[in-house]
Amino acid sequence: AETDEIEGSFKLSYYNEYKSYLSVVNMGEEVKEKKPHPIVQNLKAFGTFLYNSDNGTVMGRGGASWGKISLFYLIFYSCLAGFFAVCLQVMLMTLDPDVPSVKGRTNKPTVAIYKKDIYKMDFKDSDNWKKYTNAVAGLRADYVEAHKNNNNSFDWNNGDLGFCTDNNTFAVNNATTSEHSGCFFMGINRIVGWKPSGDIYFNCTFVKGKTGKGNTNPPFSLEMIPSIKDQKTELKKSYPWKSMKASGLQPLVAAKVEFKKEEAKGLSEDDLFTFIECGLYADEKKVDKSHTANFEIIYELPGSSSK
Repeated sequence: AETDEIEGSFKLSYYNEYKSYLSVVNMGEEVKEKKPHPIVQNLKAFGTFLYNSDNGTVMGRGGASWGKISLFYLIFYSCLAGFFAVCLQVMLMTLDPDVPSVKGRTNKPTVAIYKKDIYKMDFKDSDNWKKYTNAVAGLRADYVEAHKNNNNSFDWNNGDLGFCTDNNTFAVNNATTSEHSGCFFMGINRIVGWKPSGDIYFNCTFVKGKTGKGNTNPPFSLEMIPSIKDQKTELKKSYPWKSMKASGLQPLVAAKVEFKKEEAKGLSEDDLFTFIECGLYADEKKVDKSHTANFEIIYELPGSSSK
Protein backbone atom coordinates (compact mmCIF):
# COMPACT_ATOMS: atom_id res chain seq x y z
CA ALA A 1 0.00 0.00 0.00
CA GLU A 2 2.83 2.34 0.80
CA THR A 3 4.43 1.49 -2.53
CA ASP A 4 1.22 2.36 -4.37
CA GLU A 5 1.02 5.70 -2.56
CA ILE A 6 4.55 6.60 -3.54
CA GLU A 7 3.94 5.63 -7.17
CA GLY A 8 0.75 7.71 -7.30
CA SER A 9 2.51 10.70 -5.81
CA PHE A 10 5.29 10.37 -8.39
CA LYS A 11 2.82 10.24 -11.26
CA LEU A 12 0.99 13.32 -9.98
CA SER A 13 4.23 15.23 -9.68
CA TYR A 14 5.28 14.22 -13.19
CA TYR A 15 1.88 15.24 -14.56
CA ASN A 16 2.09 18.67 -12.96
CA GLU A 17 5.58 19.27 -14.37
CA TYR A 18 4.46 18.20 -17.85
CA LYS A 19 1.44 20.46 -17.64
CA SER A 20 3.65 23.36 -16.58
CA TYR A 21 5.97 22.66 -19.52
CA LEU A 22 3.09 22.71 -22.01
CA SER A 23 1.87 25.99 -20.57
CA VAL A 24 5.28 27.61 -21.10
CA VAL A 25 5.53 26.28 -24.68
CA ASN A 26 2.06 27.51 -25.59
CA MET A 27 2.77 30.90 -24.09
CA GLY A 28 5.93 31.19 -26.21
CA GLU A 29 3.98 30.51 -29.34
CA GLU A 30 1.33 33.06 -28.57
CA VAL A 31 3.59 35.93 -27.47
CA LYS A 32 5.71 37.15 -30.38
CA GLU A 33 8.15 40.07 -30.48
CA LYS A 34 6.76 43.08 -32.43
CA LYS A 35 9.34 44.65 -34.79
CA PRO A 36 8.90 48.28 -36.07
CA HIS A 37 7.91 48.87 -39.71
CA PRO A 38 10.88 49.15 -42.15
CA ILE A 39 9.86 52.71 -43.12
CA VAL A 40 9.86 53.75 -39.48
CA GLN A 41 13.27 52.15 -39.02
CA ASN A 42 14.64 54.02 -42.06
CA LEU A 43 13.23 57.33 -40.86
CA LYS A 44 14.80 56.84 -37.45
CA ALA A 45 18.12 55.98 -39.06
CA PHE A 46 17.93 59.06 -41.29
CA GLY A 47 17.06 61.25 -38.31
CA THR A 48 20.06 59.86 -36.44
CA PHE A 49 22.23 60.64 -39.49
CA LEU A 50 21.02 64.24 -39.58
CA TYR A 51 21.69 64.73 -35.93
CA ASN A 52 23.19 62.17 -33.56
CA SER A 53 22.61 63.34 -29.99
CA ASP A 54 24.89 60.65 -28.58
CA ASN A 55 28.08 61.96 -30.17
CA GLY A 56 26.87 65.44 -31.22
CA THR A 57 27.42 65.03 -34.99
CA VAL A 58 25.46 66.53 -37.88
CA MET A 59 25.36 64.34 -40.99
CA GLY A 60 28.21 62.34 -39.60
CA ARG A 61 30.50 65.34 -38.99
CA GLY A 62 31.40 67.22 -35.88
CA GLY A 63 31.82 70.97 -35.58
CA ALA A 64 35.57 70.96 -36.32
CA SER A 65 35.09 68.77 -39.39
CA TRP A 66 32.35 71.03 -40.76
CA GLY A 67 34.51 74.11 -40.21
CA LYS A 68 37.42 72.62 -42.17
CA ILE A 69 35.36 71.48 -45.13
CA SER A 70 33.44 74.80 -45.29
CA LEU A 71 36.71 76.74 -45.39
CA PHE A 72 38.02 74.49 -48.15
CA TYR A 73 34.99 74.99 -50.41
CA LEU A 74 34.91 78.72 -49.72
CA ILE A 75 38.47 79.06 -51.00
CA PHE A 76 37.87 76.62 -53.88
CA TYR A 77 34.75 78.34 -55.29
CA SER A 78 36.21 81.80 -54.75
CA CYS A 79 39.18 80.84 -56.93
CA LEU A 80 36.84 79.28 -59.49
CA ALA A 81 34.64 82.41 -59.67
CA GLY A 82 37.71 84.62 -59.98
CA PHE A 83 39.08 82.49 -62.82
CA PHE A 84 35.73 82.66 -64.67
CA ALA A 85 35.53 86.46 -64.22
CA VAL A 86 39.05 86.94 -65.64
CA CYS A 87 38.26 84.70 -68.66
CA LEU A 88 35.02 86.56 -69.32
CA GLN A 89 36.72 89.95 -69.13
CA VAL A 90 39.48 88.87 -71.51
CA MET A 91 36.89 87.54 -73.98
CA LEU A 92 34.85 90.76 -73.82
CA MET A 93 37.97 92.78 -74.60
CA THR A 94 38.21 91.00 -77.96
CA LEU A 95 34.63 91.90 -79.00
CA ASP A 96 33.40 95.06 -80.67
CA PRO A 97 30.02 96.01 -79.12
CA ASP A 98 28.91 97.58 -82.40
CA VAL A 99 29.96 94.86 -84.84
CA PRO A 100 28.96 91.17 -84.65
CA SER A 101 31.85 88.72 -84.68
CA VAL A 102 29.81 85.87 -86.18
CA LYS A 103 27.88 86.30 -89.41
CA GLY A 104 25.50 83.71 -90.80
CA ARG A 105 22.61 83.96 -93.22
CA THR A 106 22.30 87.71 -92.53
CA ASN A 107 25.45 88.48 -94.50
CA LYS A 108 23.50 88.20 -97.75
CA PRO A 109 21.66 91.26 -99.10
CA THR A 110 17.96 90.94 -98.39
CA VAL A 111 15.14 93.31 -99.23
CA ALA A 112 13.21 93.44 -96.01
CA ILE A 113 11.49 95.47 -93.35
CA TYR A 114 11.01 94.36 -89.76
CA LYS A 115 7.28 95.17 -89.44
CA LYS A 116 5.38 92.00 -90.42
CA ASP A 117 2.01 93.69 -91.06
CA ILE A 118 3.52 96.04 -93.62
CA TYR A 119 3.72 93.33 -96.29
CA LYS A 120 -0.03 93.14 -96.95
CA MET A 121 -2.33 95.97 -97.97
CA ASP A 122 -5.92 94.79 -97.49
CA PHE A 123 -8.47 97.29 -98.80
CA LYS A 124 -11.24 94.73 -98.34
CA ASP A 125 -10.99 93.97 -94.62
CA SER A 126 -11.06 96.93 -92.22
CA ASP A 127 -9.29 95.01 -89.44
CA ASN A 128 -6.39 94.04 -91.67
CA TRP A 129 -6.26 97.55 -93.09
CA LYS A 130 -5.87 98.89 -89.56
CA LYS A 131 -3.00 96.47 -88.94
CA TYR A 132 -1.25 97.85 -92.03
CA THR A 133 -1.72 101.51 -91.05
CA ASN A 134 -0.58 100.80 -87.48
CA ALA A 135 2.54 99.05 -88.78
CA VAL A 136 3.39 101.99 -91.05
CA ALA A 137 2.83 104.46 -88.20
CA GLY A 138 5.08 102.34 -85.96
CA LEU A 139 7.81 102.17 -88.62
CA ARG A 140 7.72 105.94 -89.07
CA ALA A 141 7.86 106.52 -85.30
CA ASP A 142 10.88 104.21 -84.99
CA TYR A 143 12.80 106.09 -87.68
CA VAL A 144 11.91 109.51 -86.33
CA GLU A 145 13.05 108.50 -82.85
CA ALA A 146 16.25 106.87 -84.18
CA HIS A 147 17.20 110.00 -86.14
CA LYS A 148 16.54 112.14 -83.08
CA ASN A 149 19.06 110.08 -81.12
CA ASN A 150 21.53 109.52 -83.94
CA ASN A 151 21.94 111.91 -86.87
CA ASN A 152 23.50 109.10 -88.92
CA SER A 153 20.15 107.28 -89.09
CA PHE A 154 17.96 107.71 -92.14
CA ASP A 155 15.79 110.81 -91.83
CA TRP A 156 12.19 109.85 -92.58
CA ASN A 157 11.15 113.46 -92.94
CA ASN A 158 13.95 114.67 -95.23
CA GLY A 159 11.69 114.52 -98.29
CA ASP A 160 13.22 111.44 -99.95
CA LEU A 161 10.01 109.45 -99.44
CA GLY A 162 7.89 112.16 -101.07
CA PHE A 163 4.25 111.10 -101.26
CA CYS A 164 4.94 108.24 -98.84
CA THR A 165 6.24 110.45 -96.03
CA ASP A 166 2.99 111.07 -94.16
CA ASN A 167 0.99 107.92 -93.45
CA ASN A 168 -2.01 110.07 -92.52
CA THR A 169 -2.34 111.19 -96.14
CA PHE A 170 -0.98 108.42 -98.37
CA ALA A 171 -2.90 105.56 -96.70
CA VAL A 172 -6.39 105.92 -98.19
CA ASN A 173 -9.14 103.30 -98.17
CA ASN A 174 -12.51 104.72 -99.19
CA ALA A 175 -14.95 102.09 -100.44
CA THR A 176 -17.60 104.68 -101.26
CA THR A 177 -15.47 106.59 -103.77
CA SER A 178 -13.26 103.58 -104.62
CA GLU A 179 -10.18 105.56 -103.64
CA HIS A 180 -7.42 103.21 -102.49
CA SER A 181 -3.75 104.01 -102.11
CA GLY A 182 -0.81 103.14 -99.92
CA CYS A 183 2.93 102.57 -99.81
CA PHE A 184 5.10 99.54 -99.31
CA PHE A 185 8.50 100.16 -97.74
CA MET A 186 11.76 98.33 -98.20
CA GLY A 187 15.40 98.49 -97.20
CA ILE A 188 18.49 96.31 -97.20
CA ASN A 189 19.14 94.26 -94.09
CA ARG A 190 22.04 95.64 -92.05
CA ILE A 191 25.15 93.83 -93.35
CA VAL A 192 28.36 94.92 -91.67
CA GLY A 193 31.02 95.85 -94.20
CA TRP A 194 29.01 94.83 -97.28
CA LYS A 195 29.96 97.00 -100.24
CA PRO A 196 27.85 96.90 -103.41
CA SER A 197 29.66 96.31 -106.69
CA GLY A 198 27.86 99.18 -108.45
CA ASP A 199 25.12 101.76 -108.04
CA ILE A 200 22.35 99.96 -106.20
CA TYR A 201 18.62 100.59 -106.35
CA PHE A 202 15.28 98.91 -105.64
CA ASN A 203 12.68 98.06 -108.22
CA CYS A 204 9.27 96.40 -107.94
CA THR A 205 7.03 94.62 -110.42
CA PHE A 206 3.67 92.84 -110.41
CA VAL A 207 4.19 89.06 -110.45
CA LYS A 208 2.10 85.89 -110.42
CA GLY A 209 3.25 85.11 -106.88
CA LYS A 210 3.65 81.73 -105.23
CA THR A 211 0.10 80.72 -106.14
CA GLY A 212 0.68 81.43 -109.82
CA LYS A 213 -2.67 83.27 -109.97
CA GLY A 214 -1.40 86.82 -109.62
CA ASN A 215 -2.57 89.43 -112.13
CA THR A 216 0.53 90.99 -113.71
CA ASN A 217 -1.55 93.86 -115.09
CA PRO A 218 -3.84 94.84 -112.20
CA PRO A 219 -5.78 98.13 -111.93
CA PHE A 220 -3.05 99.72 -109.81
CA SER A 221 -0.26 102.13 -110.62
CA LEU A 222 3.16 101.30 -109.19
CA GLU A 223 5.73 104.03 -108.61
CA MET A 224 9.13 103.87 -106.90
CA ILE A 225 9.90 106.71 -104.48
CA PRO A 226 12.59 108.00 -104.78
CA SER A 227 12.98 107.28 -108.48
CA ILE A 228 15.55 104.73 -109.56
CA LYS A 229 17.88 107.51 -110.67
CA ASP A 230 17.71 109.27 -107.30
CA GLN A 231 18.06 105.98 -105.43
CA LYS A 232 21.43 105.32 -107.06
CA THR A 233 22.69 108.62 -105.68
CA GLU A 234 21.21 108.40 -102.19
CA LEU A 235 21.87 104.74 -101.40
CA LYS A 236 25.52 105.10 -102.36
CA LYS A 237 26.01 107.37 -99.33
CA SER A 238 24.86 104.74 -96.84
CA TYR A 239 27.00 101.75 -97.84
CA PRO A 240 29.05 100.02 -96.68
CA TRP A 241 27.01 99.98 -93.48
CA LYS A 242 29.27 99.98 -90.39
CA SER A 243 27.22 99.77 -87.22
CA MET A 244 24.14 101.20 -85.51
CA LYS A 245 26.32 103.80 -83.83
CA ALA A 246 28.21 104.82 -86.96
CA SER A 247 25.49 104.37 -89.60
CA GLY A 248 22.17 104.19 -87.75
CA LEU A 249 19.01 102.70 -89.24
CA GLN A 250 19.37 101.87 -92.93
CA PRO A 251 17.69 104.05 -95.60
CA LEU A 252 14.25 103.14 -96.92
CA VAL A 253 12.63 103.24 -100.32
CA ALA A 254 8.88 103.21 -100.96
CA ALA A 255 6.67 101.71 -103.63
CA LYS A 256 3.50 103.76 -104.08
CA VAL A 257 0.39 101.89 -105.24
CA GLU A 258 -2.84 103.56 -106.26
CA PHE A 259 -6.10 102.02 -107.44
CA LYS A 260 -7.32 102.92 -110.96
CA LYS A 261 -11.07 102.64 -110.92
CA GLU A 262 -11.54 102.83 -114.70
CA GLU A 263 -9.08 100.00 -115.32
CA ALA A 264 -11.02 97.71 -112.97
CA LYS A 265 -14.03 97.52 -115.27
CA GLY A 266 -14.56 94.11 -116.81
CA LEU A 267 -12.34 92.26 -114.33
CA SER A 268 -13.47 88.98 -112.83
CA GLU A 269 -12.89 87.63 -109.33
CA ASP A 270 -9.95 85.60 -110.66
CA ASP A 271 -8.22 88.81 -111.72
CA LEU A 272 -8.11 90.27 -108.22
CA PHE A 273 -5.05 88.39 -106.96
CA THR A 274 -2.29 90.99 -106.86
CA PHE A 275 1.31 90.36 -105.81
CA ILE A 276 4.36 92.61 -105.94
CA GLU A 277 7.98 91.48 -105.87
CA CYS A 278 10.73 93.96 -104.98
CA GLY A 279 14.39 93.25 -105.58
CA LEU A 280 17.79 94.85 -105.16
CA TYR A 281 19.65 95.73 -108.35
CA ALA A 282 23.07 97.03 -109.35
CA ASP A 283 24.13 97.99 -112.87
CA GLU A 284 20.73 96.90 -114.21
CA LYS A 285 21.12 93.38 -112.82
CA LYS A 286 19.83 91.76 -109.67
CA VAL A 287 22.46 91.76 -106.94
CA ASP A 288 24.07 88.33 -106.68
CA LYS A 289 22.71 86.11 -103.87
CA SER A 290 20.24 88.80 -102.79
CA HIS A 291 16.73 87.94 -101.60
CA THR A 292 13.57 89.68 -102.73
CA ALA A 293 10.61 90.95 -100.72
CA ASN A 294 7.03 89.99 -101.58
CA PHE A 295 3.95 92.12 -100.97
CA GLU A 296 0.26 91.52 -101.49
CA ILE A 297 -2.73 93.73 -102.31
CA ILE A 298 -6.25 92.57 -101.49
CA TYR A 299 -9.21 94.49 -102.87
CA GLU A 300 -12.64 94.08 -104.38
CA LEU A 301 -14.35 95.46 -107.44
CA PRO A 302 -16.21 98.80 -107.16
CA GLY A 303 -19.77 98.33 -105.93
CA SER A 304 -18.98 95.26 -103.81
CA SER A 305 -19.64 95.33 -100.07
CA SER A 306 -16.71 95.69 -97.68
CA LYS A 307 -16.30 94.35 -94.19
